[in-house]
Amino acid sequence: MNRRDEPGASTSSSSTLVALVDGDCALCSGYARLVSALDGKGAVYFETQQSDAGRALLKRCGMPTDLSSIVVVEVSPKGKAVGYVRSTAVLRTFLALGAPWSALYLTVAIPEFIRDGVYGLVAKHRYSVFGTNGGRCALPDAVTRRRIGRVLPAGLLD
Repeated sequence: MNRRDEPGASTSSSSTLVALVDGDCALCSGYARLVSALDGKGAVYFETQQSDAGRALLKRCGMPTDLSSIVVVEVSPKGKAVGYVRSTAVLRTFLALGAPWSALYLTVAIPEFIRDGVYGLVAKHRYSVFGTNGGRCALPDAVTRRRIGRVLPAGLLD
């Protein structure tokens, strides 16, 4: 597994993209609901970092397990997994959605230290500003419920 903070190669439509979010964070749940609503193709899988599958995927990929960042894992059809964190992870998610949302990926031209600085500020205060979900994942709409906790593709955790 490669750990990538930089933009990297383009997202392939045949890649599997898994966004691992903090299931107790109201902002993170809102992000998952937004992406689900925009994702007509069902291109993005979601898993909470606290779930068994989420912890296993984080461990397999050598990604942070401290809930300090969203983690996006992109797995190619050949099984190569690349992980992204912080602002790049969010931008990779929008890239996977296709037009017009993929245009947001152009903000990757903003230097990473600036993007991640803003990300870090929001992440640091996300519980105090946006609240928590009371210890459980709060993703109420049906589209998101079908995606959260759905079985990840075979071989992803091997």
